[in-house]
Amino acid sequence: MKRMIAGMLCICLLLCNLVMIPRMRVQAQSVQLTSKSITMAKGQDIVVGVLNSKENATWSVSGENIKIKDTSESGYCYIKAKKTGTATLKCTVDQKVLKCTVKILPGAAFIGNFSDDQGEVNLNIYKSGKKYVAFYSQFRLAQMDWLTGTLKKGILTLKGSDPAGKPITVTVAKNGKKRIFTFQKTTWEYFHQGDTIELKKR
Repeated sequence: MKRMIAGMLCICLLLCNLVMIPRMRVQAQSVQLTSKSITMAKGQDIVVGVLNSKENATWSVSGENIKIKDTSESGYCYIKAKKTGTATLKCTVDQKVLKCTVKILPGAAFIGNFSDDQGEVNLNIYKSGKKYVAFYSQFRLAQMDWLTGTLKKGILTLKGSDPAGKPITVTVAKNGKKRIFTFQKTTWEYFHQGDTIELKKR
């Protein structure tokens, strides 16, 4: 009797798992934006994307604080912050209307567009919810998109993938008007652990 009860319980647990798996897959693949809320600086350009959809998206904004710059890249919308305040970016796709709340600040220590004196290294940082998001590019050498991280004790730590697809960790620190970009953990042959780059706001 005990063996029969134990067997029936195992079968019930197996059936429950089989029923839940499709639901988990549907939830994981639901259509959504890369950000539901964004904090950016006046004059800054950023990109918002739509995930898990192959349909063409239609983008629009409310108010005059932000403007749409480009939507030619499938599934992505490039916006520019024109005025301080708040705005809403709307995406219509798959018969749904997805919204992203945008807050524009006059300036912030770790939000904005940064570059070196030669203009060869560019770092674009904004906030998505409570997380910081960064895009890094180095002329004719490298590009790293969607680095994410948090600010702690005045140091912004960002993690993501290097150009070879391997994990990388970098930090950004404030030194007066300069921002010190440091490669903390890297295995890519063209980046060297401990190297720093001085950046300034554009």
